[in-house]
Amino acid sequence: MPPRVRFDRDAVLRAALSVAREEGLGAVTARAVAKALGASTAPVSAAFDGMPALVHALVVHLAERLRASVDDAAGGDPLQGGALAFARFARDEPRLYEALFLVPHEVPPDWVGLRRSFAAGLEAVPRYAALSPRARDALAWRATVVAHGLGVEVWSGRLSRVDDAALRRLIAELVEPVVAAYLASRA
Repeated sequence: MPPRVRFDRDAVLRAALSVAREEGLGAVTARAVAKALGASTAPVSAAFDGMPALVHALVVHLAERLRASVDDAAGGDPLQGGALAFARFARDEPRLYEALFLVPHEVPPDWVGLRRSFAAGLEAVPRYAALSPRARDALAWRATVVAHGLGVEVWSGRLSRVDDAALRRLIAELVEPVVAAYLASRA
């Protein structure tokens, strides 16, 4: 008899991610995840203490993934790079963007940590260096509100162009005035 295949938490989480990517967060059930694994529901039950725990782990994973892409996209201006990461996430992974931002969560992910990803690195940019940590965080909050609005527009399909050049243009038109107004109010 061949050895039994064992599935660890990461394998179950990857299967849940696959289901969410294809069908949305609401489709992440023990049976759907088990089907994606090619197994019974036993590995799902063994890896997580119920479906709420699996869904929470999935949402945390999505937030971490977005945070990493925000950090990677920082470039010259972390606020514009972060906004681009949000918009790309909405464009490239619409079901996952929806799962992270557009459905209620029993236990929300670390929204403060995600926002602080926007603030990370601002002190190294001359334009923002004079701001206090609290002011940088407040500015990052404003930028994430605008970035999320753009993300929803991308996710919904209401924009005719969502290539990187179009997204960068929109970010310059939408994020820059918010940043400029905030900096002017602090001067």
